[in-house]
Amino acid sequence: MSVLSSARKTLLCSTAAITLGLLSTGLYAKNTIGVGVGFIPKYEGSEDYRALPSPIINYKSGNFFISPRAGLPSAGWETEITHDWSAGVFLGMGLGRRSSMSSHLTGTDRIKFHGNAGVFTEWRPGNWALGAAYYQALHNGYGGVAEFRGSYQVWSVAGTTFRVGANTEWASGDSMKTFFGVKQHEANASGGRLTRYNPSSGFKSASLFGTWNQELSQNWNLVGVLGFKRLLGDAADSPIVEDKTSVFGSVGVTYSF
Repeated sequence: MSVLSSARKTLLCSTAAITLGLLSTGLYAKNTIGVGVGFIPKYEGSEDYRALPSPIINYKSGNFFISPRAGLPSAGWETEITHDWSAGVFLGMGLGRRSSMSSHLTGTDRIKFHGNAGVFTEWRPGNWALGAAYYQALHNGYGGVAEFRGSYQVWSVAGTTFRVGANTEWASGDSMKTFFGVKQHEANASGGRLTRYNPSSGFKSASLFGTWNQELSQNWNLVGVLGFKRLLGDAADSPIVEDKTSVFGSVGVTYSF
């Protein structure tokens, strides 16, 4: 793997964890840049973790935006339907996977770094933040994923804001086969570690999380997120899965303008 490719995936993997908190806090309504560090499994279903640096960016000018969608940096167009309800489209990035990431993946095919195209809607009534999105991989055979999430602001006192939330993901058959399936030639090449597996479409995961935002000044903030994720259905039963339940988290410093 090239140094550039490794660095790119390092940043994107950690961004997926830390931007979950950004989507759920008041910072989402502001133009924000920052940096943080997150910890996540090496791949979905891995029992091993890594801590990685992460850039944070949320920018909006008119209807155009650059911000996290489906957990990764994206650019798109958003339209306000009412003062607390919006919808839009986006182009983003999808993570790849290599067998070298874990001995448990020995023999599996490479999943290439790829683009995603999606649609989303968000509703923010009072202390609630609710959203849904669907994105399709711009790579033949990689499929699509639908995401549903919600969070609630528990308190906001003296510059400290805390929210709790949940999200779940549904994956198409192609997506499940790409990320959790095992073809016969992969099973043969695994040295007996894996068996052939052909998953179907369905809900693949559910997560619970808490987010925290501490105002340091008018423009500077500390942000954090901590949660756990549980693989479901055919995803959880995949031979590549070492641990069905994982923990994720991040902490960062942001500047809003």
